[in-house]
Amino acid sequence: MHEERVIATDIDYTLTDEGQRLDLPAVEKIRELEERGVRVILISGRNLSTTGSLAQLMGTSGLVVAENGGVIAKYQTPIKFLGKIQNARDALRVLRKAMGHKVKERPDSRLGMRLTSISLERSFEPEQAREILRKSRIRVDLIDTGVTYVLLDTRIDKGKALVQLARLAKLSLADSTGIGDNFNDLSLFREVAHKIAVANAPEEVKRQADYVCEHAYGQGFLEAVAHVGL
Repeated sequence: MHEERVIATDIDYTLTDEGQRLDLPAVEKIRELEERGVRVILISGRNLSTTGSLAQLMGTSGLVVAENGGVIAKYQTPIKFLGKIQNARDALRVLRKAMGHKVKERPDSRLGMRLTSISLERSFEPEQAREILRKSRIRVDLIDTGVTYVLLDTRIDKGKALVQLARLAKLSLADSTGIGDNFNDLSLFREVAHKIAVANAPEEVKRQADYVCEHAYGQGFLEAVAHVGL
């Protein structure tokens, strides 16, 4: 595997501000890193179309993990599907039957833009939904990304997807850095050498990080990169 440095980073509230607007200094840093031969991999709960487009617009080399690990890709072109959307559809039917109108599918999911998962509005109590899914025995987790709820195959997460993507791209994770802000980034932390949480992350996420930034959002990303000498 190549010994290029790898930065695997979440997008929302990690490369953005609190209003989900991209932090422009963070984008400039990503372009600088790529020019220096550092691979920046975007890892997001967003759909592939959005994640791949952002990778291109930001100036990365295009390797992405979308749908919280459901699909790995080069820009908008899938490399491998890691989850089965039928499981998510089955789970959606069960939740709608049990919880009714509280369960609202988000537009990107409703319009068929998701390939391996279903995204829902954060309009209900997640623990109630998780208990319903446990009783149904459908192999689907309900993941809170901080932006949306995602119904996704239980065998999939950001960390497992990163490992598969690195293997296929012949990249080493021996000196890799993972940067995130929420609970769905904990699986990413599991697979990287340097685990960094930005200041706006929940306390539990911070406790599992090697380094917690003093700064939040995109400014935290800049601090994280500086912390690992990049």
